[in-house]
Amino acid sequence: MRRFLILIAFILSAKFQAIAQVIYLNDNTPYSNIGKQVTYFEDKDASLTIDEVKIFEKAGKFKPSESNVLNLGNTKSAFWIKINYVNQSTGKAYLIADMPNIEYIDCYTDNTDGTWVQFKSGFLIPSSTKVKSENRYTFSLPQNSNQTDVQHIFIRVKSDNYLPLPLKMATSDTLVAGPTFRDYLEIVFMGVLLSLFVYNIFLYMNMRDKLYLYYCLYVPGLFIYVSLYLRGYSYLLNSETRKIINLYPHAFLSVTVIFGILFCRRFLNLPVTAPKFLKIYLALIFFCVILFFVSILGYKGIAANYTQILMFVSPIILWISGFVAYRSGHTPAKYYILAWSFIALAILIVILTLSKILPFTDYTFDLLPIGSAIELLLLSFAMGYRYNLVIKREQHTRDENLMLVNDQNLRLEHIVKERTLKLSDTITELELSNSVKNKLFSIIAHDLRSPFNSLTGIFALKDMDMLTLEDYKMLLTENQKHIETINSSLNNLLYWARRQMEVVNSVPTTFDLKPFIEKLLLVYLPLIHKKGILTDINLSDSFSAYADEDHVQLILRNLIDNAIKFTPTGNEIGIALKNHGNMVEICVWNTINNPEQFDVEDIRNPKAGGATYGTENEKGIGLGLTLIREYIKANDSKLNIDLLGNKVSFSFDLPLSSSRLL
Repeated sequence: MRRFLILIAFILSAKFQAIAQVIYLNDNTPYSNIGKQVTYFEDKDASLTIDEVKIFEKAGKFKPSESNVLNLGNTKSAFWIKINYVNQSTGKAYLIADMPNIEYIDCYTDNTDGTWVQFKSGFLIPSSTKVKSENRYTFSLPQNSNQTDVQHIFIRVKSDNYLPLPLKMATSDTLVAGPTFRDYLEIVFMGVLLSLFVYNIFLYMNMRDKLYLYYCLYVPGLFIYVSLYLRGYSYLLNSETRKIINLYPHAFLSVTVIFGILFCRRFLNLPVTAPKFLKIYLALIFFCVILFFVSILGYKGIAANYTQILMFVSPIILWISGFVAYRSGHTPAKYYILAWSFIALAILIVILTLSKILPFTDYTFDLLPIGSAIELLLLSFAMGYRYNLVIKREQHTRDENLMLVNDQNLRLEHIVKERTLKLSDTITELELSNSVKNKLFSIIAHDLRSPFNSLTGIFALKDMDMLTLEDYKMLLTENQKHIETINSSLNNLLYWARRQMEVVNSVPTTFDLKPFIEKLLLVYLPLIHKKGILTDINLSDSFSAYADEDHVQLILRNLIDNAIKFTPTGNEIGIALKNHGNMVEICVWNTINNPEQFDVEDIRNPKAGGATYGTENEKGIGLGLTLIREYIKANDSKLNIDLLGNKVSFSFDLPLSSSRLL
């Protein structure tokens, strides 16, 4: 008996709770949600009429709402909401559905004669005198002369998307109270977006960096989805544009996310800082393309569910990749990490709300504009920080190159003076012997080509825009006398350098090979950098050789010059010293692209010769290998030429100075 009474009490309690509470409107009624004061019923087939619904309502089939804002989920069902109210104000009463992207929302109100009046609305239907369709739907309710009678409203809503339904009732005075705090938030959000868009368009037009282009495409995408769709400001556009935006919002969102991913990839320099994420980024873009086609084909409900998953996963992946890039030394990523932290938190709260884990409030969807505005601001800070780093690196590189050029000028001046003195002494001696003077002039003329190559490094820096106009003018002025001296020397020498030398005398001395080669390499650094060649210099051990220092210098200059000349851009050259008992091996090598086309036997042939052209059409005069062989022979050694894979090496041996003491 006791259990039966409890069951009866529970049924009566449920029946009582299923009756919608009466809402009393007066001139002081606050503008707030009435969700807990209504009842609702799910029409799973979306086929019931108002008369059928009234029967279900009388039968107690309507459920009481437990939250201030109804969260009806993502379903194909239609929902009926029952509202009872008494208008005690001096003006009209209004019902407001504060959600802009509802396809169908019909309002049924009872007349004094017992009939029902239907008002159709939704974003597919334009505004009318009774229904104002903007970024919310405002129904003008019929006015009852008796301010004590209870009036009834049935609302039918249906949407192919998640459907939170904030319902409010207001009087004439409340409705024209002016902008709310939410309105100010949305104005600030749109102002921030417009400012960032214009500013970064300006940067892109000036810098032509695709990073700013992706950012500028990402901003309007967020504006379309957040402001025009979620907040409903598409009503300010024409009706056809509003329909497109509201019918295919996830298509716009998918394109927006793609531009966001491309922005992140370029900003983080992903191939360098986090290459493992490249395939993950491609997968995200692929899923965005799927979302685009699902939305375009009209599966809005499916696209909404798919969007929740994608928008939950994407920010997490982008955040993690930013963290990895930051750990790899990409310092601008710290602002990037903060940016995605804010937007990820906002998206997470919205998803949990739509999934009915968290309660829905008027400010739930305002989290996305707020989070997006903060995200875009922080990303803008990150780009500014990145730009400053780029400027500092360029300035540092420019300073280093200027120091290198100045140092090369001093070395070049010293070389020119040495060569000029040697040239004067040699000319005096050559007047006594035609055969000797012809040979020496040929050698010196060929040897002076290397300082010319160093001078061309200055012009290469100018072509690469690494020198300002003032730097360029200063360097040309300082080098004018050197250019004129070398030019004059070459003109005199090339006149005599036409016959073959018969005798080469060697005057050996003891000298340290490591500093000797390091000093020699400084002359070629501009040429190496200009051509984009990598270097592998293995001079870890120090060796004192016993040979003619001038001869060795000529040999190495020609070998290094040839290595640079015949090495394609991006390949490698190297110099190595190896101990072979009482001898030290000096090896100059370089890598080539097509080893099968490299004729080793032709190069080994001492009779082969003639002018050749390098990988960038650098012209030679055909004396290089001939001079190398003769000077190596004059120092009791032999030139070895080998090809192993794509590596060509030229090597010769010199006696160690210690062996002279034995």
